[in-house]
Amino acid sequence: MNINDKLSNIPGRYWAYSALLLWGSLVFFFLLQKTSYGVDEGAARALLLVWSVADRVVTPVVELGVPDFRAIFYTPVGILWTGNVLAARISSILIMAAAAWITYSWRDRSGESESALLASGLLLISPLVVDQIDALSVAPFLLFCFASGAWLNQLYREEPRAFGGLYFSQIFLCIVSTTLHPIGLAYPAVLAWSWYRQPLNRDQQKYFLGGIASATLLALLLTLGWHHVNWFTNPVRSLSSTIMGTSSVEGDLTGIRGAIGSGILLMLLLVVWREALGLWNDFLGQTLLVGLVLGLPIGDEAWSVLVLSICLYWGFSLLLRGANGSGNFMKQRGIALGALFIFSILFMFSDKMRYQQLQNGFLSPRDTLIRTLVEDTDVSKQSDVSGTVKSTRVASQWPGRTMLACRCDTLPLPPPVKDEQTLLTMLRGINYLVFDPKDVGNQSLARNLAVLGGERAETIVIQDAGVIVQMRDANSQNDSSVILK
Repeated sequence: MNINDKLSNIPGRYWAYSALLLWGSLVFFFLLQKTSYGVDEGAARALLLVWSVADRVVTPVVELGVPDFRAIFYTPVGILWTGNVLAARISSILIMAAAAWITYSWRDRSGESESALLASGLLLISPLVVDQIDALSVAPFLLFCFASGAWLNQLYREEPRAFGGLYFSQIFLCIVSTTLHPIGLAYPAVLAWSWYRQPLNRDQQKYFLGGIASATLLALLLTLGWHHVNWFTNPVRSLSSTIMGTSSVEGDLTGIRGAIGSGILLMLLLVVWREALGLWNDFLGQTLLVGLVLGLPIGDEAWSVLVLSICLYWGFSLLLRGANGSGNFMKQRGIALGALFIFSILFMFSDKMRYQQLQNGFLSPRDTLIRTLVEDTDVSKQSDVSGTVKSTRVASQWPGRTMLACRCDTLPLPPPVKDEQTLLTMLRGINYLVFDPKDVGNQSLARNLAVLGGERAETIVIQDAGVIVQMRDANSQNDSSVILK
């Protein structure tokens, strides 16, 4: 038996596992940050809470409210490697690989194996997905929930068992997806619609509709909405990130970003128009379509990942289906291969730019501001007049990200108050404030700090992303302990 025969006997799934392992290794070593910067605010709070519970240390993170259910996914790595952000990024890589695998399997089951293979490969190397993995963003978890939910629904319908494991798994996914993002409401909505229109029997219908409603309401009450979602983001700008990524140098929307974002939007409209029936008759496709509508008022990068998934999985299916006529190979597959070649080149070029930026130590403006707080103000070595080292307290517009980077007690900014003396009372014990004075919600804070004057509050750093204000004569005594190591 020669080497070709031996290789042909290896099952296809092992080749897939090897490819995913190679992809994950390359992404981890070359395209992800190895520091605590660049983490999404919601993910930072989830990680800090898991680490606080794992180390049994009381920290200010409990004051930040209940995080979304990314904390569930980070619990294993949080317990085993407390304080290690790299372990969380590896976990995010695994979640994204699982999401791509499950989505491919779902489309393969529908007879779209060729288009699903091309789409999965492009999705995994897209700069936007790599950025979302690096930031520990919600996009990989949303895709995982949607794809897993489609399979769980199908498996349950094949072998219905009231109040069994498959039932509670779907109800649990309703809670998880709802806490992640407004887009996550698409899964419980589509699941409820499917059981309303196509119930197995009346009792099963009541069980599911009641369970879905209760789970969704519970999730909304736990998180009290989505605190880290920026509403009414320009969708054209976020769509341009599918090609250019989010870490590239900022540009004018009327320029190349505007052209790329508009092109992706036109592509989405074309695919949805031509594949509307196929999307609506497919559970996963219907979930992505509903998520697309629910996420339109937000238009952020998580929404753009859904757009990219629809364009790739259903777009390639459209191209290949239209090329099944007679003719040579290039006539049948020429358009699909051309699209594959173009998107691969664009994605890999953006990934190369990301690699070069990481080598040069590039950080986003907000992370640059936080790093300035950590390095230039020396927050870990605050002392009183007697020379006793005390813990530093920071009030930040981004408390999770700040606490993750500075390894000090961090609280959210105080609410708007009527006068500067009330603000001064509320800021007792705070050493530094980090915020964006141009933000509408911070105008009252900026005005009151200006009235206090330099003797009480001195602005020591001014950058594009915000300012750092040092509070003079702050009572920095703090009973909380630092959990990061």
